[in-house]
Amino acid sequence: MTGEFPPPDDRLKGMVKVVQFPVRRDVLNVASSSDQNVKEPPNEPDQEIERLAKLERLAYDRERKNAANRLKIRVGLLDRLVDAKRGQPYDEGKQGHALNLAEPEAWPDPVDGAKLLDDVAAIIGRHVVMSDHAADAAALWVLHTHLVQNFAVSPRLAITSPEKGCGKTTLLDVLSHLVARPLLTANTTAAATFRIVAMKQPTLLIDEADTFLADNNELRGILNSGHRQGGSVIRIVGDDLEPRAFATYSACAIALIGKLPATLADRSVTIELRRRRPDEAIETFRFDRTGRLDDLARQASRWAIDDFSLVRGADPKMPEGVHNRAADNWRPLLAIADAVGGQWPERARRAARSAAAARQDNDDSARLMLLVDVQAIFNQRGMDRLPSADIIEALTAMENRPWAEFRSGKPISPIGLARLLSAYKISPGTIRTENGTPKGYYLADFQDAFDRYLLSKEE
Repeated sequence: MTGEFPPPDDRLKGMVKVVQFPVRRDVLNVASSSDQNVKEPPNEPDQEIERLAKLERLAYDRERKNAANRLKIRVGLLDRLVDAKRGQPYDEGKQGHALNLAEPEAWPDPVDGAKLLDDVAAIIGRHVVMSDHAADAAALWVLHTHLVQNFAVSPRLAITSPEKGCGKTTLLDVLSHLVARPLLTANTTAAATFRIVAMKQPTLLIDEADTFLADNNELRGILNSGHRQGGSVIRIVGDDLEPRAFATYSACAIALIGKLPATLADRSVTIELRRRRPDEAIETFRFDRTGRLDDLARQASRWAIDDFSLVRGADPKMPEGVHNRAADNWRPLLAIADAVGGQWPERARRAARSAAAARQDNDDSARLMLLVDVQAIFNQRGMDRLPSADIIEALTAMENRPWAEFRSGKPISPIGLARLLSAYKISPGTIRTENGTPKGYYLADFQDAFDRYLLSKEE
């Protein structure tokens, strides 16, 4: 056997005509190019992504669904991978425009961290009216945004003012040129927030929060969960209703008139702004003159690259009066202060003590005011016991008092009432009244506090 076909039998001659065709190996097991619009994709996913990125938009749109099926990925993910390979957004006619967050190019030379913080605190203080302690806290917070992945907690920066016209928006504008990956917005939704955080981990700069945050429980929950490394929310996505986790950890500054909701305030370092007096000079922020701010952002990026190991895992000593959640919030800022050295370890701790004292003063003021008002309610009604509901009703009816809008625009609650009174060792219990046995308070339980705090005030 030679492996060749034998010649046809003589008896078949004339009956069968043997025709030999030339073999084209380029069509063996493969359809010709005229029968197929596109070539069979390469075996490697990276090669396929690269091939798709080279296609014209129209050609890519025809192929994207089939290509996603071949790669066993979602079409949306394929679009993003192709976008990344092209280096430009693929919007498919969507409204708005793609979010491209600015990432400062690192400064070319090594940076003195202490001088950097001096300069950042000084330039922040030139644009708005705030205390030196607040400017120091803001500067430390700026540098922490360039190191956020090195910390277990990212404190929210609460930028508050008693009235409008105090410079909250101006401060956010300044911060937007100093922080890492800034995303400045005057409004946002819960869905947009967790998706953009999961995709790009921006530094969120949220303005006008008093207009929409108090009544948005879902958004508050997301901002709360983003305070701690590993925070996430679970959502159902896709046609197959697959549960997916979205990371929420990121740096965040929130500007508003008044106070943050209690759960967010506990996770925040607070910067209080004041309206400028005529004799106080500030520098107007100019969008076309941000070169110095941008340079400082580049220096912050370089310092973070060079010295991140100095803050990772650091456990700085807390100043007196800073503990629990407040200590969690200040730990990354104090770690940075200790790392840069110079005067900053002490400056940072003075700022932390000042913030803790201000918060304590606010709580003390509210507690004492409540004690005065509860005494007046008992005196007016001539009763020796009152249900919690009656006390709250009377408190919220008082003019020029905070009780009707005590927590984020909402009235003081029975829990809030009990929390404030607990400092005086006064707690609610079951009381007997003509209408039953509701939760409430006996006048006798207040007498010790009245004698100790209210009489001394009159003296």
